[in-house]
Amino acid sequence: MTFERFTVKARKVVVTAQEEARLLKHDHIGTEHLLLALLEVPDHTAANVLHRLGYDKEAARADVVAVVEPGTQALNGHIPFAPSAKRALDLALREAQRLRHTDIGTEHILLALAGEGAGAGAEVLAKRFGSVDRVRAAVLSALEGPQEAVTGPWSAATPAVEDAVSTAGALAGAAPVGSHHLLEAMVRAEDSMAARVLRELGVDPDAVIAKIDELDPETTTDAGPEEAAARKMEIRLVEDEVRLILRDPATVSTVKKIAELAGGGPVRGVGPVAGMFVPVWRSADELLRRLRSALEPEPGGADGSPASDTDRAVRAALGSRLRR
Repeated sequence: MTFERFTVKARKVVVTAQEEARLLKHDHIGTEHLLLALLEVPDHTAANVLHRLGYDKEAARADVVAVVEPGTQALNGHIPFAPSAKRALDLALREAQRLRHTDIGTEHILLALAGEGAGAGAEVLAKRFGSVDRVRAAVLSALEGPQEAVTGPWSAATPAVEDAVSTAGALAGAAPVGSHHLLEAMVRAEDSMAARVLRELGVDPDAVIAKIDELDPETTTDAGPEEAAARKMEIRLVEDEVRLILRDPATVSTVKKIAELAGGGPVRGVGPVAGMFVPVWRSADELLRRLRSALEPEPGGADGSPASDTDRAVRAALGSRLRR
């Protein structure tokens, strides 16, 4: 098919899908690669919707590898589209027409992946969210308002608001942005009107941040199952072993069942199981690198330029918590 009606971001997703297939050493571009590409290309409607659902590219990559094993031979040259991916791209056009949209954007590709049904992309989404209907509902909800409501909360905002929203998103990480992230971002924005009002009222920013850490969002409307599980995690160094501890009841119950089926012994990353462990190692390695970066002296930007206000705020937030 031709891509004249695709937006710049949507075209970038299609191109990136080929690279995702190449990274996984697959000889075709499937709906799973389109899904990975939607999360790899930043700042567009579909990625924002998936992030708001608590989904990021590392989780998606692990989900894809669990459904479709990586290949064994590196590929060069053009990689063709699988029939399921072709159907999905055709469906994207229909989704745009149904919504009476002139252009085909990333949101229409995501709707098509959820609606295509037969591809690995839909299978991955269904396993992650219980039903692809949840993804469709999230996209359609985001599209009910003006486009800026998805790519940015306001069509025009002051620098203080833009910094606060950016910082809140960075503080949330892969989790959905909560009101506590917004509150912390506001009190950290020292030159903002909101921070000034709080200071004039005698509110101590450090006290606010400490109280955020003290309270558990589990009983609030900011509660999320993934963040609740993450709050129970811990990393320990015991001699030359790094131990990643998970304490949430669902994971403990699953591991008990695995241990029972495996005869009570430890499950090691050997043989066919090694491939299942690879995405876990990748995620753990990235987490450790980010934690190290938060504790090391501020290096500035990758090009030698000073770090942004958002970067500094996040480093300060992580660093102070990790040193407690």
